[in-house]
Amino acid sequence: MGLKNDSDYMDKFTTNDDFLYLGIDAGMFKTSVCTSDGNKISERTVVALLNDDSDSSTEKVLFGEDALESQVDNIREILNIELKTEEDVIACGKYLKNILEKHDVNMSRVNTYAILGVPSNAQKAYKKKLLELSREIFSGAMLVDGIFCMAYRYDFLDNSVLVDIGCNKTNICIISGDVPQETDCLSLPCAGKDIDMEIVKLINERWPDSNVTEELAREWKEKYGHLGPSSDPCIVTVPLESGDIEESIAEEVQIACEFVVTDIVSGITRILSDVDPGIRESLRNNIHIFGGTSKLLDIGTFIEGELKELGGGDVFLDLDSVYGISEGALELARNMPMEFWKQPVVGKQDEELI
Repeated sequence: MGLKNDSDYMDKFTTNDDFLYLGIDAGMFKTSVCTSDGNKISERTVVALLNDDSDSSTEKVLFGEDALESQVDNIREILNIELKTEEDVIACGKYLKNILEKHDVNMSRVNTYAILGVPSNAQKAYKKKLLELSREIFSGAMLVDGIFCMAYRYDFLDNSVLVDIGCNKTNICIISGDVPQETDCLSLPCAGKDIDMEIVKLINERWPDSNVTEELAREWKEKYGHLGPSSDPCIVTVPLESGDIEESIAEEVQIACEFVVTDIVSGITRILSDVDPGIRESLRNNIHIFGGTSKLLDIGTFIEGELKELGGGDVFLDLDSVYGISEGALELARNMPMEFWKQPVVGKQDEELI
């Protein structure tokens, strides 16, 4: 199956004044949105509460990049909290409405239909709340496994392994022609944040008086993250109680990245060991890595090297980690029969899709 042409992918969606379709990647770290009238949005999935000094009962709420730029301590990662309370649900609803308004998405259409790509193996209670919330915002809404949205976008529906290495979790799914079931997916608790924590740990071992935070470690990882030897010395300013110093942290970054990615490789081999031997070889040679942490230098080469000792495999880094899921969700929304949008409550149709 061929890869769709990215340059004119969004051009094929014609605008209808009465209908607006949205594909939303409801990611725990970032949220991306693609709309049928050509809008593309990506924002950090966070809110910040600012107390008004003149009125202690008043709170100003900032969303996405505006929240991060505020540099306040009271920043919440909306979709990390599993929507456990009514306050969480309200904050999530405000976040979605705000980023759409901020980026001039015209929600005044008579019909607005959205498909939200959600993490594999997300809790059913969480998905139910997110679905109910979405149906308050849009004329119709459905949830679909985010990895399936990505596979749909790139026509990788025939014997593919998709690995989404995110901030908090790594989700691995086997795609074989249909929406993946629970038995087709594996969720690992190791991901980008674990690399950040490991960098902090290694830095603290080297400099016991260091003041390195996980946020600073994340910035270093995003700039210098690599697996295997690197020609870049990775010189950074390390904050110490005794005073800042300029030092190379290439070894610490490499060890931290390899420590976590090795566990991800183990997850890939584990899920492959349970499939029909007749398609195992095809799956091994069709492994696609995406997600924010997939940008580590030489991650594909490293994973292939690890797989050689366990039967081999071909790894590809050909997916758009920012908009791939939301573009796939948009295409699903455009192709969804109208009767599917008419489900008034969570029911069988929803269970099949989520």
